[in-house]
Amino acid sequence: MKISIVVGGRWHAFDLARELHSAGILHRLITNYPKYKTRKWGIPDDKVISLPLTLLLGKVIYQIGKEKLMMKSQALVHNLFAKAASRYLEGSTLIHGWSSFSEPAMHWAKLNNIPFLLERSSAHMKVQCQILREEYQQLGLCWAETHPDIVAQELREYELAEKVAVPSLFVKRSFLAQGFPEQHLVHNPFGTNLKSFLPGAKQDDIFRVIYAGSLSVRKGIHYLVRAFMKADIPNSELCLVGGATAETLVLLAGADERVKLIGHVPQIELADYYRNSSVFVIASIEEGLAYVQAQALACGLPIICTTNTGGEDLLRMSGVEPIKLDGDIEEYPAGYLVPVQNSQAIATCLQILAQDRNLLLSKREAALSFRATGLDWSSYAQRAIASYKSLHDPKSAKTKIEV
Repeated sequence: MKISIVVGGRWHAFDLARELHSAGILHRLITNYPKYKTRKWGIPDDKVISLPLTLLLGKVIYQIGKEKLMMKSQALVHNLFAKAASRYLEGSTLIHGWSSFSEPAMHWAKLNNIPFLLERSSAHMKVQCQILREEYQQLGLCWAETHPDIVAQELREYELAEKVAVPSLFVKRSFLAQGFPEQHLVHNPFGTNLKSFLPGAKQDDIFRVIYAGSLSVRKGIHYLVRAFMKADIPNSELCLVGGATAETLVLLAGADERVKLIGHVPQIELADYYRNSSVFVIASIEEGLAYVQAQALACGLPIICTTNTGGEDLLRMSGVEPIKLDGDIEEYPAGYLVPVQNSQAIATCLQILAQDRNLLLSKREAALSFRATGLDWSSYAQRAIASYKSLHDPKSAKTKIEV
């Protein structure tokens, strides 16, 4: 096989490209990132097609007009990259392309009878837009709508795709709810870097709740802050690690000095924050599979996550059936799955862990066991390769892809 990756950005494509190169099957990584960035992932320059014009253009547009102008220009920027990328596919035997950047490449693949796997890392576009639109309206905030041309392009890509790769049960369910055929979906949860995210001893007795990611509506920061304040646990704090957004101040309403705004930190420092925390919580209202959950588990940190974060897939890797608790909470060995948009459910889980030290320790031990259950990028790539083989020859593919 000679696999080409088409991605207008980075996402997990660089981790996948590194693993495919190690397996000797990477043909090209086509991206708008410069090569000095791809080198950091150990991808040789001769395997990279760098088309940085659209990346630079996007940054200029954002600096001039911020988010609103960027959203209006999004379709143009995406299409410029997508058309340019389609000129570098010769020699590929299969193409793995990211949604909203792949339509020209998909047409080229069909013309040349080359299999194509479309990557959709978030919920079905229609579902994503509906969830975000309704949440912003409830908060009285203005959402910078996804450009209609991007929505239309994504939907065309779904129609063109032989298979669509999705990272979580949440994303899979969003596609099924839109009538997408289940047999056209490839379910493959993301991995993480087990060398960077290692366990370690906690340095104090503070019950520290940690979240990492942007401080945005999509990430459900308002639900997390409310939950922490409702739990009202003695000697506790909530650390929000990540960049602020235009709506952050609104989302922090009701917070006191126990809520710490850490800002953005490098990955190596993020691992230290995980190791010195008690539990990781993510309250996203829409997400494919947030990488930070796997990172936290790799550091031995139990997680509390909503049904819309992809964390369910990670918790299920234990193979243990969940315990059903009141409030539609599901308890797993390494954490809890809670309903979306439900601060009380998160608060309940925090109180349970804070009041039972032995339970917290057992969940930390369970989290550590995930390091041996396919949580790394190599395992993710192996599952991806199995899906490539099924596209090359559906009759010969016997490897189970789902986790």
